[in-house]
Amino acid sequence: MPERLPANLRWGAALLGLLLAAALAAPWISADPARLELDQRLRPPSASHWLGTDALGRDMAARVVHGGRVSLGVGLLAAAFALVIGLPLGALAGYRRGLWDAAVTRLTEAVLCFPVLLLVLALLGLGPSWLHGISDVSRIAIVIGLTGWIPLARYLRGEFIKLGGSAMVLAARASGAGPWRVAVRHVLPSALAPVLVTAAFTVGAAIGLEAALSFLGLGVPPPVPTWGGLLADAREHIERGWWLAAFPGAALFVTVLACNLVGEGLRDLLDPRRGRP
Repeated sequence: MPERLPANLRWGAALLGLLLAAALAAPWISADPARLELDQRLRPPSASHWLGTDALGRDMAARVVHGGRVSLGVGLLAAAFALVIGLPLGALAGYRRGLWDAAVTRLTEAVLCFPVLLLVLALLGLGPSWLHGISDVSRIAIVIGLTGWIPLARYLRGEFIKLGGSAMVLAARASGAGPWRVAVRHVLPSALAPVLVTAAFTVGAAIGLEAALSFLGLGVPPPVPTWGGLLADAREHIERGWWLAAFPGAALFVTVLACNLVGEGLRDLLDPRRGRP
């Protein structure tokens, strides 16, 4: 392990920590995002409204901060759901091989045949009744997680195949350890490095996908503010209010950038040989 954390990991973690802190503290640090002030319509950034107001006089700073709660919540939950699906499937395919490997590989190939956005839209529209009975954030996170587990499973499968014949595994088997103990106690901890890296990238991808769904009007419905929804609302007034698109777009960009920096930093941290001549 390097003595110091990689710079991209430190910067990414700091940015992500600030964004998470702002999202969690949104009810206490910002005004009501749904409060209407019709006499303050489309006001530019000022001392009273730091990020300006929208077409209904609502404070954009409050809407951007509260929108981060939705985006970060969907991103983290989607990555968690993807891990719940991808970890056991990838481990099973890489460790058991044979029929299990063939079944998981065919499943991943079948899912990859469909564009991610199309598959998410189909699941949102045609999903089971219980899926429509839960909160909007959970529903979108579950659907994105159902489409985002593929990279996690593939990386874990490759690591299990690579480590399956290693000296560590052979020594564990020679000492009398059973298959499950070998897999969980010895192989899985050594195979998690690429999975953690991929999970960080998955959070950023899920946040971007949630913003795309909200932009299309298929994400969390109004009046809950979301960054994608704010960008969609900005289209009608962009000529009169540049701030309507600039600040939600900047928040979305910085958040995805922070997730990618964390992923790259974890990759550098967990693979000391990377970047060496």
